[in-house]
Amino acid sequence: MRDFDAKDIVKATNEQWQHLKLNDMVGAYDKQLLALWPDIKKNDSLSFQTNEQGIGTFYFNDKKLGQIDDNRFADNFLAIWLSADTSEPSLRKQLIGGKHD
Repeated sequence: MRDFDAKDIVKATNEQWQHLKLNDMVGAYDKQLLALWPDIKKNDSLSFQTNEQGIGTFYFNDKKLGQIDDNRFADNFLAIWLSADTSEPSLRKQLIGGKHD
């Protein structure tokens, strides 16, 4: 719904990992993410899907961008929104099917 530079999305990802006290994740994937993620403009979509092995694949406007072959990444990336300790509890409720405030 708004514009984001890829570097700002990486920065926000790291900030959220710090919030979750996942300090070993901070900065660990910056190069990979910057190589995968484009800048996002209004009406673009960046999505993430994991497979049964826990490998995560990113899509930009439904086109495959690439994956990060580390299941530790997938779990911790999803924790940004799905952890009980997320900085966005209302969004978490919506994502897991609960009523939002």
